[in-house]
Amino acid sequence: MKSEIVNNKNSLFLIFSWKIKKVYEKMFYQVSEEWELIQNEIDVLLFLHNNAPLNTASDIARYRAMSKSMISKSVDSLYKRGYLSYDIDELDKRCIHLKIEPVAMPIVKKLHEVQKQFFDILTSNISEEEYKVMETVLNKMYENIIDELEEWEEDRRDGK
Repeated sequence: MKSEIVNNKNSLFLIFSWKIKKVYEKMFYQVSEEWELIQNEIDVLLFLHNNAPLNTASDIARYRAMSKSMISKSVDSLYKRGYLSYDIDELDKRCIHLKIEPVAMPIVKKLHEVQKQFFDILTSNISEEEYKVMETVLNKMYENIIDELEEWEEDRRDGK
């Protein structure tokens, strides 16, 4: 493994974020070509598969940091291919619940296998103790980001 020298922790974190995304997407390339899926469609399918009961476009936007327009485009494409269906919420007619159709399950199974391989690679050579520390730190960082985003949204609503 070739090690890169990064002189400060901020650069290291940003470079790591970019590279992790790049490797993640490259791992799906073969499946993407085989099933003629774009990465956003893959992300939608995996999100719905991995995160029940979260099953709306708003859920995907909130947790996957995808734009609503990109989610809409991906959901529409997956729906047209018969991979997704939807139900309108009985209490809130504006809310649409997405569902993976049985015909898509072989694809989703393969996507899930690739995702598992990615996480196995990412966490190889990391002890259980190191993993727990990493999980704690990442959860704290996540809370910091969520707090900042919520504050930013409040400021935006208040016209600041």
